[in-house]
Amino acid sequence: MGKRGNGKTKKGFAEGARRLRRRAEWLTAILVLLSVPTLWFLLQQVGSEAVSPVASPETQAMISPPRAPEAARSEDVNRCNDPLVLVDREHDLPADYAPDDLVSLRDLGVPILGRDALLRREAAGNLERLVASAAAVGEELTVTSAYRSYEDQRASYARLVSIYGRRADKTSAPPGHSQHQLGTAVDFTNAAVGYEVRRNFGRTSASVWLQDHAHEYGFVLAYPRGGGSDTGFHWEPWHYRYVGAENARRVREGPLDLQGYLVREGVLPSC
Repeated sequence: MGKRGNGKTKKGFAEGARRLRRRAEWLTAILVLLSVPTLWFLLQQVGSEAVSPVASPETQAMISPPRAPEAARSEDVNRCNDPLVLVDREHDLPADYAPDDLVSLRDLGVPILGRDALLRREAAGNLERLVASAAAVGEELTVTSAYRSYEDQRASYARLVSIYGRRADKTSAPPGHSQHQLGTAVDFTNAAVGYEVRRNFGRTSASVWLQDHAHEYGFVLAYPRGGGSDTGFHWEPWHYRYVGAENARRVREGPLDLQGYLVREGVLPSC
């Protein structure tokens, strides 16, 4: 009787051990299955960090400088539209710059010599008033040149260089360096000088009227007598630039000519 009881006990222990082993195997299998996604995720993270480590802000700035905000980039583009942008022998406009608000002077009734001329909208409106005011007191003002594109200026400059050689630099700007590309500069003439662009225009009563009243409409003589050392151009009594009435008043009342005022108050072209 005792031997048979011990056999049953041993058999029960063996069966229990097998059940425990099965449970352990199932638990192991379940743990393995559960750990595979986690292990895969961890391996992906390690691999990603090995390929693209996270750089410090200082290192990241050196590798890829931050781009300026969209508003700042737009501001740079629009700086060339500022009425006080400095354009001279040392500061130039890009070849593709052109104002986007050019209007026809002929459509406004402004006397034009030759083909139509264009000017920025605000400048054109004030020019219309200026010419009308001059005509009301018997002074004739005819526009012989206004907006000129980069390519137009290139052709004009090349033509004068072919005639005058290096002396053309004193009367014409290389492409990109002309105020005419801004769309705010005009050249005047009239019958008194045979509708030509000549310094004799500076001796006409129309020129005297401009010197006294152009600032009221926002226009300033760009290249005055004796200013060649600063502007790089000889006296051009026919060439006026629109800068707005307040700026024109300050130039007239202040100690500086337009070039000096632009150097002090103006903005550099960065469009």
